[in-house]
Amino acid sequence: MKMIDYDLAFEMLDGEKELLDELLQAYIDEENLDEKKLCDLESKDLLEAAKYVHFYKGGARQLAAKDLAQKGQNLEDVLRGKSQGNLHELNMEFIDSYTKTIEEIKSILNS
Repeated sequence: MKMIDYDLAFEMLDGEKELLDELLQAYIDEENLDEKKLCDLESKDLLEAAKYVHFYKGGARQLAAKDLAQKGQNLEDVLRGKSQGNLHELNMEFIDSYTKTIEEIKSILNS
């Protein structure tokens, strides 16, 4: 499964491959998603945890990383009380998608 919809990403950037490469590099250069930090935030302040997830979800949307953006939205909705769900399960799905997205980005940038 492709983690990034490259056709959509190119379309959003008017076909500017260099800009996409810069955005991909910036995304992996940002602070890495930290599972422990996320769980700590969730135990202390759900709104802060939602903001933390929102940061990564927003970046995923800009890169057309649809799966990561959707998993982030699902988790954020529960953290903000907009829906119900199993936080542990949603965290695992979000972190797994993030990890796979980062691996794909690194592979693309190194090719």
